[in-house]
Amino acid sequence: MSATASYSVAIVGGTGGLGIHISRAFLTDLKPNFHTARVLTRDPSSATAQDLAAKGAELHKLDESDLPRTLDEAFKGVDVIVNVLAGQGPTEVKQAILQAAARSDVKVYFLNEFGSDHKINDFPGYEHPGWLEKQEIAAETRKLLSGRKVIALYPSLFLEFATTVMGIDLEKNTYLCYGSSKQKLSVTAREDIGRAVARLAILALAPDTASKVPDEVRIAGATTTYEEIRDTMARVKGVPKAEITVKDLTQLKDSIRQDPGKNFFDYLNVVVGEGKADFSLANANDLVNPGETYWKWKTVEDHVRGL
Repeated sequence: MSATASYSVAIVGGTGGLGIHISRAFLTDLKPNFHTARVLTRDPSSATAQDLAAKGAELHKLDESDLPRTLDEAFKGVDVIVNVLAGQGPTEVKQAILQAAARSDVKVYFLNEFGSDHKINDFPGYEHPGWLEKQEIAAETRKLLSGRKVIALYPSLFLEFATTVMGIDLEKNTYLCYGSSKQKLSVTAREDIGRAVARLAILALAPDTASKVPDEVRIAGATTTYEEIRDTMARVKGVPKAEITVKDLTQLKDSIRQDPGKNFFDYLNVVVGEGKADFSLANANDLVNPGETYWKWKTVEDHVRGL
């Protein structure tokens, strides 16, 4: 791969909770490889957007009153499109992004995934509607962008998310899980997801590595258990080693079956409890960041020390 290769990228939703980290990766660590980084945001005047502009981002207002023109201008001539717009957005916006990508000459497109690998879920007949929509959009995208690289990146749970709302409250030193406190789960920090997206973009564009990039990519910044998180908190912060409340996994899954589609966190707790958030044995870490050559994956201990 040529060290001097330089490309262009458009990041839809590039100032959001995850989008900001993806934008920063293209504008800092991988800036030598991307001469243009266009960030689409609803508010280019925000402090976050202006900080990205100071780093060299080309800001584009996501004008929902004139989406075709807005998106066509932002996607013109770009090599990569990263769709990280909030998943709960209007259907017409999601479709407009897809249609504009199809009209463009983009070579690599990242689906708005960036979570658990929902294809391996076991909720027959009562899958969460958000995941079903993602599957439908993915199939439509691959059809419309046939012949071009479409990537789904699954980092499992966000490290920051897993240690705040998944039954864990590090500030209060309380822990609750379903099934077993020894069940492994993989977590990836948002800044590492950003770096992984940028690295995959380069790999997918470079002629000598493009064929090595699969359509679906799992990464695992760290793999841990509820017990290990509890023990890390006790060791690093000097707090008592708390008891972990373990609830019945089968009962939780039955409650979802009886009233499906309501609580997304209940679904995630089942995914974790059934081991489907453990990517430790099947991931592309060595493809994206071989031997941690490009960066050190953020660990649970790193996160705890930063609290």
